[in-house]
Amino acid sequence: MRIAFNEAVIRPFVWLLAKPKVVAPEMPHLDQPLLIIANHVTAYDGPLVQYALPGPMRRRIAVAMAGDMLDDYLHFRNPDRAPGKRGFYPVGPLIYLLLTALFNVFPLPRRRNFQASFVHAGAAMDRGYNVMVFPEGTRSADGTLARFRGGIGLLVKQSGAMVLPVGLRGLGELKVARRGWFRSGKIEVHAGKPLRFAPEETEAAIAERLHAEVERLMKSSS
Repeated sequence: MRIAFNEAVIRPFVWLLAKPKVVAPEMPHLDQPLLIIANHVTAYDGPLVQYALPGPMRRRIAVAMAGDMLDDYLHFRNPDRAPGKRGFYPVGPLIYLLLTALFNVFPLPRRRNFQASFVHAGAAMDRGYNVMVFPEGTRSADGTLARFRGGIGLLVKQSGAMVLPVGLRGLGELKVARRGWFRSGKIEVHAGKPLRFAPEETEAAIAERLHAEVERLMKSSS
């Protein structure tokens, strides 16, 4: 059901709404799942990244989402509410159900207590699922790439997985200008090549290298 929904509904919707330009190398055949990382600007970054991925890769994917946002939805709160506001959000549990059932979303804490989520990510990869993570841990207000949270380095080291970096372009410009997406011609998805890290590389070095690679893809001219 999840595959049918994404292929028959979400993918055509992304094409109709955004028609993003995809710049990606031919993906090598891999016998293991990947960690997929990208910069984070809007709530729709996940579908945009998946739009650029080869069919076999995007059809088996689990997506990490900020744990507090999922908890807000589950408990009838709007995660985008103004600071200090509680606000009753009656559709919250329905959104939670749709996210977890149709997009295979799982919670990832922003700052600490990562281990339970890493276990979930590891179990998903053991079943052959690629795992998508937004290492900034929050959406950028203007498209500028923020520092990556330290958890991404730890996840890479613990999983031993190769990492596919992706750079989303044009979303920050549209967001700042408060312009619509519809066939804007501004949205681009630039995918890199899968990266492998040596066991001795530190978590900080991994996060720094991944940050530099995503930043490069965001500025790439080809």
